[in-house]
Amino acid sequence: MRIAMARRRHWSASTGPRPEIGSNKTVIGVGPSATIKGKGLRLNGVSNVVIRNLTISDINQGAIFAGDAIAIARADLVWIGHNRFHNIGRQMIAGGSGPTTNITISWNDFDGSDTYSSYCNGEHYWNLLFLGVPQTITIANNYFHEISGRAPHIDGAQAIIHLLNNYFHNTHAQQSGGFFHAVDAGPSVQALIEGNYFDNIETPIKTGSGHIFGFLGKPSGTVQNICLTVLGRRCIENIAIPVPRINGFRLDNAVFNRLELFQGHLFLFHFQSMMFRQ
Repeated sequence: MRIAMARRRHWSASTGPRPEIGSNKTVIGVGPSATIKGKGLRLNGVSNVVIRNLTISDINQGAIFAGDAIAIARADLVWIGHNRFHNIGRQMIAGGSGPTTNITISWNDFDGSDTYSSYCNGEHYWNLLFLGVPQTITIANNYFHEISGRAPHIDGAQAIIHLLNNYFHNTHAQQSGGFFHAVDAGPSVQALIEGNYFDNIETPIKTGSGHIFGFLGKPSGTVQNICLTVLGRRCIENIAIPVPRINGFRLDNAVFNRLELFQGHLFLFHFQSMMFRQ
């Protein structure tokens, strides 16, 4: 077990490549002010990694679409938890280039308030991006705020996403005819979306997103019977206030057909088994 601990570290954009995190490593911030400023982290070809209790900020601030806070490629068993992301030039977390499996993103603060936002509205557009093949990703118990899109954007074949118990909040009401959104999924993505609260989000789920199983309000008994059969429990309703004019929520049974391949066990919180290896 190796643990790298950071209290405060600052890089300028010109000080070389971003730090690479190897397999079987924990990067944990010491104290509430632990910060990595000016550079992101890269996880490439790794397994069994934890990143927690950090603020990652000010990566190419003022340069739109330039620099990710955490970049993941060809990775398995990763937990990113209890971090804060702010003033990021591009994605707060980006995954792609090969398998991105058994990834858990939980209890993070994704702060999109940004003077240099791409649409000049003070809200970050590029938040989470996942393009790996295959992908199994859980996004749970996070706080997304001041966002205008891609929270997350998922695409690529063989992608299974569980979006659970997240709070999405914008201070100002958005008026874009439905363009500004939270979830955006490609046509082959299988997404189980439950227990999320969308507060002042113009379009919680972009229309045309892939295979979505998620509902607003109380479900029917038939729907809950499907959940009990596949998951062994009831599904949790989502809440959206105000009720969105463009409603991307759907009950696509193809999602559960895919989940049945996991024999009723979601990949939710794979970090629990991973932590015993640290």
